[in-house]
Amino acid sequence: MNVRAQQKVSGIAAHIAGTGSDLVLFHGGVGSWTHWIRNVEPLARYFRVVAFDLPGYGESPDVPAGTTPDRYIAWVAETAVAATSGRFHLCGFSFGGALAGRVAMRLADRIERLSLVGPGGFGLPTGRVIPMQKLPGRDADVDSRRRVAASNLGQWMLSKAPRADDPIVDMQLANIDRTRFNSRSISHRATLLADLPLIAAPVQIVWGVADKVAYPSVQSRADDCRAVRSDAQITVVPDGGHWIQYEQADAVNRLLLNFHCA
Repeated sequence: MNVRAQQKVSGIAAHIAGTGSDLVLFHGGVGSWTHWIRNVEPLARYFRVVAFDLPGYGESPDVPAGTTPDRYIAWVAETAVAATSGRFHLCGFSFGGALAGRVAMRLADRIERLSLVGPGGFGLPTGRVIPMQKLPGRDADVDSRRRVAASNLGQWMLSKAPRADDPIVDMQLANIDRTRFNSRSISHRATLLADLPLIAAPVQIVWGVADKVAYPSVQSRADDCRAVRSDAQITVVPDGGHWIQYEQADAVNRLLLNFHCA
């Protein structure tokens, strides 16, 4: 697989692999295209995959001061159009799921099919408590940073904490250190349930069964989505948490391919 990590589309970093119909991937908050590290190659066997570092993340530029959430959404939508030709498939994770719903609304019939993995966009999660440790600064001992990052991954992203020397921990630290945008300005808005019935494209939604971010529960969020979009294909994947496309990559890759290749 040839992933061209440095390619820019309208100034935004795009990691592109494969040929065929376009499949655009939006990562989650405090992330980068690496949220799809276990998915790009399998998907690129069937699609031209465009995995962005969204504005304010990874290798992409900072978000100018004063940029409103709606302007950010428009910026991303315009970039997705510039990176693709004609209709394209779209998939978003967490913050990227809330963003993908907004983009799908804006672009209407440009979207072929839409997948949302552990999506945000359900409003402020009042009452949700996920215990997190404060991460030491960049000048702290690297082993102490790895231990805290590993613990926090087990609380927030994964169903259990990885070892501190697992490569995923350093990848997460790199994402944390390169995050310059507050994703909650979009992911904590109550937009998704309003967007879903108005999106023209077929919709798939995937959660990990142990997703602590889905508050008050995965089942509650799934029921809310079914109530407004009865034809959505909703799947809860066992043995995984919020970052289900990493933790259960084979299962999620099959779900994505079965849906987008239909």
